[in-house]
Amino acid sequence: MPPKVYILDDDLSFAKLLAANLRGAGAFKIEVFDRADDLFARHAEEPSDAVITDLVMPNLDGVAVTRRLRAGAPHLPIFVLTAHAEIATAIEALKAGATEYLTKPVNLDELTTLLKRALKERPLIERAESLEETRRRDFSTGAILGADPKIEAVREFVRRVASAPGATVLLLGESGTGKNLVAQAIHYSGAPEGRGGGGGARSARFVEINCAALPPHLLEAELFGYQKGAFTDARESKRGLLEVAEEGTIFLDEIGELSPEFQAKLLNVLESRRFRRVGGTEELEVPARIVTATNRNLEQAVKAGRFRQDLYYRIRVATIVLPALREMEGDIPLLAEHFREFFSREFKKDVRRISPAALARLRAWHWPGNVRELRNVIERAMIFADSSELGVAHLPPLESLAAAPETAAAGATLVDAEKAHIERTLAAFNGNVQRAAEALGISRKNLWEKRKKYGLLE
Repeated sequence: MPPKVYILDDDLSFAKLLAANLRGAGAFKIEVFDRADDLFARHAEEPSDAVITDLVMPNLDGVAVTRRLRAGAPHLPIFVLTAHAEIATAIEALKAGATEYLTKPVNLDELTTLLKRALKERPLIERAESLEETRRRDFSTGAILGADPKIEAVREFVRRVASAPGATVLLLGESGTGKNLVAQAIHYSGAPEGRGGGGGARSARFVEINCAALPPHLLEAELFGYQKGAFTDARESKRGLLEVAEEGTIFLDEIGELSPEFQAKLLNVLESRRFRRVGGTEELEVPARIVTATNRNLEQAVKAGRFRQDLYYRIRVATIVLPALREMEGDIPLLAEHFREFFSREFKKDVRRISPAALARLRAWHWPGNVRELRNVIERAMIFADSSELGVAHLPPLESLAAAPETAAAGATLVDAEKAHIERTLAAFNGNVQRAAEALGISRKNLWEKRKKYGLLE
């Protein structure tokens, strides 16, 4: 079916002429109206896919028409036409939610192009907003699971900093403790409504960048963007992630890995809330919230001269250390059941519970990879689960001092247990570091550091 376009203009002759021209220029089903009430009645009966309205009309002007249509259809393309091109009226129409503001006589090619583009983008915008609403639900404070007081303290921290969008946040904690989840919970608990293309509200964006994943020059280009010709491969200008985030959140993960040169540049951005694209001269504002995270001990890094003291003080405006899973043994069954239920749906398996013996085994392990490791262990167990109960036999090998007191009596430590577990996991995956890291619930980099620490590098 061709898209339905309604045209409203008190000059009915103009409306019919425009309709005839548009029919010839594209596949549109067009109806014309010279009274706003008639358009509203028709739109209520059979909603249009786009509306073109005149600005100056005797009873209800185009701004009022736009505002009323927009209230019931946040993504409806609305084009406002006027014979008097004035900046003030253009701004008023766009604030009311107009998709475009065009002057008469209308350039038919321009109108047709803009109309087709808006019609094409509308379902994409609607899907994006639906996804944002899903994320807002999935990453609320309720997604931070646990009954331990330490977890309630994390939820309270999220609630407080979410209401203070100007505060820079620093999340500390071991790998796998959920820093990414907490960063998103902060964003989705307090994200403002941004200005969406084509009018209407659109949730502010959450933009993540891993500071350890890119060398300094690429990190700078990715974060700040660049102007055309700034370097050899800069054939076109590109917006950086600071621009893309707009009024949303920039999450700088693994900030402890930044080079000294980039630390200075980031400090300047945080202090001034302004930046320039690489090769650019125009200063751009940074309205986004800045959330940073690291599993490094930044205080030690400052003392060792590896991290700037002034940057450390600047990013730790609001700081929290996320608790390790071994500090919250009582939450392990709750989290394990959550992951069992999730992967039951994911794998379409009727696994209804975890056996007491399997739960005891899970509670006995010291979880060097924290919640991420627990999630991966349950996922792997669910793959091999073949009954309604997830048992010990389905779990990957887990060693625990609590489960083997005789080992502890022989003088073993948690360090010994961790080293042995890493060795067994690597052997189980024939030395495949990526798969071993995933099974352990830690990053490749973290696994490399542990192998170095325990003398397991070849």
